[in-house]
Amino acid sequence: MSFRQPKSDAHRAAAAWQAWIEQYRAELLSIGLPAEVFLSAERWSDFLENGHLHWHPSSGFEFGQLTPGQLAALHRFLEREYGDATRFPPLLEWTRVRLAEIELL
Repeated sequence: MSFRQPKSDAHRAAAAWQAWIEQYRAELLSIGLPAEVFLSAERWSDFLENGHLHWHPSSGFEFGQLTPGQLAALHRFLEREYGDATRFPPLLEWTRVRLAEIELL
């Protein structure tokens, strides 16, 4: 006789990531982000924490390479996704600061 074991937390996390990325992949690409920053939840977290892939192999992309329009679109995305969180990713603040600098020019 066999029985079903409950799905692991890792399985649930992977499924949640797949659902999230399917919903937002096209938008992230339209912003100008390379796929390497959202190939996995771990890579996305690395990007949000560092503004580039610090802990993963990378082409060298970092958020400062975005045009002002792309940077504004990224900021709007991050604000919508993480702006109400109790601990928002550092990249949200960095995009805010960079946009303020651009507006001052």
